[in-house]
Amino acid sequence: MKAHEVLAGADRSVTGQGAADWAAQRAIGRGLRLHLVRVVPEPSYYVLPAQYGEAVAAAEALLGLERDRVAARHPTLQIVTSWQAGEPAPVLSLLSVRAEIVVLGSDRSADRRGEGFGSVSFQAAVLCRSPVAVIPAPRVASRTGVVVGIDGSVDAVLALKMAAEEADRMGEALTVLHAVSKVLPPADAGGWTEPGFSRKPDHLTLISEAAGSVREKFPALTVYEALELDDSPADVLIRAAEQASLLVIGCRGRGGLRKPIGSIAEKVLMGLPCPTIITRPASGHAS
Repeated sequence: MKAHEVLAGADRSVTGQGAADWAAQRAIGRGLRLHLVRVVPEPSYYVLPAQYGEAVAAAEALLGLERDRVAARHPTLQIVTSWQAGEPAPVLSLLSVRAEIVVLGSDRSADRRGEGFGSVSFQAAVLCRSPVAVIPAPRVASRTGVVVGIDGSVDAVLALKMAAEEADRMGEALTVLHAVSKVLPPADAGGWTEPGFSRKPDHLTLISEAAGSVREKFPALTVYEALELDDSPADVLIRAAEQASLLVIGCRGRGGLRKPIGSIAEKVLMGLPCPTIITRPASGHAS
């Protein structure tokens, strides 16, 4: 099914409004409509039936205010709104089938005990059928550049492709980053998997081949190559993207092949350095 909208969660928080503005800019750039959605609990959640009606009325009012705010900034943008009953992440997953991307605001991070891993943005990254963009609270006034993490997996190929397209569209440089854990990968770990690439390149060759594929397709794009050695590739990505306009990572990667979302993506989501896009698994779904 062809995507015809950018889907954004609406909650009128500071990060939620930032996400809606980011989504609006993207919708305009892609020639798509913006769909603002608010999710309310199912009627069975409420003690009194009237409470559900009040929640629906509040959702409609919130959507109206947010639509008017975004429309004032982007008067030519087509904006539709809807409220849905249910749990936020499953609802967003259903709606994402028709979306080019799902955009959510988040300023949450897990503490040392792991609290916060039930956040809507994390659940959406697991369940949604389209790429998911998570927008943190503004922390850097001036951002520049797109960073993409690669690890030789098929999902990294998809992330690289999307990052290159985003950098080209934004007119910004692309940094292709390979963060290597000091822990040795399994002996049978493959190399870069895009057709035409060698099967087991060393780390520098992996980056060179990945960056070369981007330069071939986008000759006007400035592409930087970066190799970092660290016990935590996720921390490397977070540091590298602290002043970037955008970070793109694959949904899964080496070390997380049996999970619906890789451990690196999981950690990055909980310590967002900048607007971050999580691409879909190469299999086409997250289950």
